[in-house]
This record gives sequence, C-alpha cells and structure tokens, in this order.
Amino acid sequence: MMAGQVVATVTPFTPKGEIMFEALEEVVSWHVDCGVGGVFVSGDNGESWALTAETLARVTETAKRVAGGRVPVFAGTSAITTRDTIALSAAAAEAGADGLGLQPQSYLLHASPSEIVARFEAVAKAVPLPVMVYNSPSRTGVNIAPDTLEAICGVCEVIGVKEASGDFRHVTEVIRRFRDRFAVLVGAGHFIVPALDLGAAGYLSTGPELWGAKAQRIMDLAGEGFSDEKLEWHCRITEVFNLLMDLDTRPAAFKAALNMIGVPAGVAHEPVEPLNAEGKARLRAVLERNGILDGAAAHKLAS
Repeated sequence: MMAGQVVATVTPFTPKGEIMFEALEEVVSWHVDCGVGGVFVSGDNGESWALTAETLARVTETAKRVAGGRVPVFAGTSAITTRDTIALSAAAAEAGADGLGLQPQSYLLHASPSEIVARFEAVAKAVPLPVMVYNSPSRTGVNIAPDTLEAICGVCEVIGVKEASGDFRHVTEVIRRFRDRFAVLVGAGHFIVPALDLGAAGYLSTGPELWGAKAQRIMDLAGEGFSDEKLEWHCRITEVFNLLMDLDTRPAAFKAALNMIGVPAGVAHEPVEPLNAEGKARLRAVLERNGILDGAAAHKLAS
C-alpha cells in the first residue's frame, strides 16, 4: 500500500487558526496529480498537534474524497496518552483512513520497549487498521530500535515505517532487516538517494514535493548506479531539506515555499509565526537555485 513518494500534506490554516478546507482540497489534488504513491495527513507538516479529533476527521475525510481511491490516505493519530491516541485513531478510521501513522509516546522523552509495544498493541486492538510506524526521535525523544520494531510487528499489522532517526547506520539496519516485509520510507532528505539504492521502498520527507511531478525522477534513478544526474538530485534535495528544517519554526518555511510555487498552504498555526521577510528571501534564493521557483506556478510543474 505504500511505496514511492509518500507526501506529508500541510493543513492550510488562516491567521485565526481556522482550516481552509477548499485550500486543503487543492493541496491534496495537486499532490495526487503529481503522481505520488500515498498521502499522509496530520503528520508534522500537517501540524497534528493543532488538530482535535473532530478536525482530524474532517481533514482525513477531505483527503480521502479528493484522492478518490487513486492513492491510500494515512492519518497521523499520535498523542501523549494511549487513550487519546485511540480516540484520534477511531476518528480517522470513521473518516475513511486507509491506515494510521503512529509514533511512540512523546513529551515523556523516554519509553521502554515494553511501553512502546504496549501502546501499539492497544491501538491495534481498538482500531484494527494497518499501521505505518513513525520513528522520529527529534519529535518524540524516543528512538525505535530494530528489535522494538520487530516486537511491534508481533502486535499489529505493520505495512510501513517512516524512518526519520537521522542516523544512517540505524536506517541501514532497518532496511536490511525489514525491506522484504514492509515498506521502509526514508524521512531525512539527505538519506533519500542512498537509501533507495540500498532497497528502501520510497520516502516520506519534506522538500522533494516542491519539484512537483518532476520529483518522480528520484524513484526512476533508484538502483541504476552512479550518475551525474543522481548526484545532482541528491545535492539539491539535501540543500532544500536542510533549509526547510533549519529556517525558523517548522513548518513555517515549508508552507512559505508551497505558497511561493502556487500551492495554497495558508500559514502555520499559532504559536508558530509566519516566515519573516529575511527568511523568505533566503528561501526564495534556494528554491530558485535548485530549479523549483523559476516563475512557473506549482500547477505547471505537474505538467
């Protein structure tokens, strides 16, 4: 169900924090028309922390309706407590999600393997949907070791993992152990090209979608050996990803980039402030240098 470029969509907010559902429809439609392999709502880019169970359900329903069965739609439903995670997961399931994106418990900054596995098991029993395990220690403070991932597979239906540990040794081991069992999706932009050559099924990152349909070339090059084109893609992805991660508070820079190429991303939800003028200038320069922003709207990139 998950392979290739899977995108973590933004949730377009107004400055007052209201969701712009027509803009969300346009965002999802653009991604699907660009040939992505799946859509992930209510992730980090979707500012899941700003969504209630009700708004998560509406976002999920919107994405499912617009995708129209062309690609699977997964919803991020992680909360600090298992009870709240189950409530969000049930809301997403009711809205038609094809699967859940689940992280370990955040905020606590520590969780034992048994605590992590118990969380996944409880959610799976309450809401029996396929699961994408989302490993992002920078967000949760907890890294899912390969042995813990193995244990998770024993208590729920794992069909993919978003591996965003930032440690390529760890990513390599996950690919080696699990690539033949489910989709290993790479999160860090600078790992995408080498991980695809090692057998990763795809990527769920931030930045490549800014190239529109042209980003599908990244998957075409996987496993073909070294080429100047592959190196160029790696360098471009890395520069764009690093800036989007380091420029102000996420996802302000990513939303600004989408708006620059004509995709209505709105602004980030408070307390995140919009990108300032200096930040926009830096962002615009990087997008221009990497062939993303050349005067053409994003909709033209899809053609």
